[in-house]
Amino acid sequence: MAAINLVKRSFLKTAFAIALVSAPFATQANAEDYAAAQTYFHSFTNNISVTSGVFALNKDLSMDTSAYLKYSVDVINSSGDDEGGTVVSGASSAATTGVSDTRNDINLGFTHNFKNIIGLEAYYDYSKETDYTSKTPTITLKKDLFDKNTTLSLGYSRNDDDISGKFLGNTQTRTTDNFFLGVTQVISPVTVAQIGYSRSNSRGQMSEGIRLVPLNGVAASTCTAESATCVDEAHPSSRYRDAYILGINHYFLNSPYEFLEESSVKFTLRYYTDSWDVESYMAEAEWNKYLNDRLLLRLDYRYYTQTAAYFVKDIYTASDEFKSSSPQLVSKDTQLAGVKLTYEFEEDESSGIRLGSIEGKYEAWAESTDVYAHIIMAAVRFNF
Repeated sequence: MAAINLVKRSFLKTAFAIALVSAPFATQANAEDYAAAQTYFHSFTNNISVTSGVFALNKDLSMDTSAYLKYSVDVINSSGDDEGGTVVSGASSAATTGVSDTRNDINLGFTHNFKNIIGLEAYYDYSKETDYTSKTPTITLKKDLFDKNTTLSLGYSRNDDDISGKFLGNTQTRTTDNFFLGVTQVISPVTVAQIGYSRSNSRGQMSEGIRLVPLNGVAASTCTAESATCVDEAHPSSRYRDAYILGINHYFLNSPYEFLEESSVKFTLRYYTDSWDVESYMAEAEWNKYLNDRLLLRLDYRYYTQTAAYFVKDIYTASDEFKSSSPQLVSKDTQLAGVKLTYEFEEDESSGIRLGSIEGKYEAWAESTDVYAHIIMAAVRFNF
């Protein structure tokens, strides 16, 4: 169900601007041939678990053109009581029935460099689960300036979503236009700065149709079916989002502290606001250090805080125009801390396909709504 997206969005920020500082595996325009596979397991304390698998393939077609393919699958399991009752998320004011579902996603794309004048990246993403289908074309233009010390990026994507949550009755649609502008600036041989701005305009069905809102103080756990005191969510029919991001990458070539020698740090700040009066701040720090010639250690920490949407209330009545039980619209803080190890194998040019690297990661995620998660990832990468 659409719950897959909601569960993952609760700790993975999906704003278009995050593309500026996305993880290396998610970077699609790598200038090398590789095949990579990842598996993730997310275990939440509200009886929800998500198992994910990702396969990616990048192939250079020429010196200027490459093709990309990524397929991912997410399997969500939500356990109820022994009689198949309900699960109540600590982050939600309403109950959801214990269900399982699978989300499949495929992303196809290519990149092309027009004689070092301008770079083009074009992708098409198709995602489907039981009650949620999304189609997203994306195009990005990149231009290098000042001896490649400055890179301008301009991007656009459009989400066309079909939503058929069990409480909607009929399939509803939502469209979102996303615009992105970014600048990457080389400050020194060891320091790079990134700034970006994104704008998203959404129209149509804004709720997922998978939750009910209790009225007049009725217990949320009793809202398993529509009734006079358990009604559908009602959100505004449009939402406009603005996000601003700043990132600094620095490599310690020479440092008086041995543990910093030949390591790198990345700091990211993000500010977000929207037409529903949700305002958020995110700060993230990442440290990378080679423990030896092959073994790379990464430590990261992220803090996120947001205010509630203007129509969010503890108790709703039938006369309220807008009603929500979404955990994404309440005031909350989240923290994430993780460690990752990557082992890079020695290159062997004599073989056509060779093992490039293996990696493992553990992250702990906590939300102020008393929901916690353990995240485990394993990955392997082949070069050819």
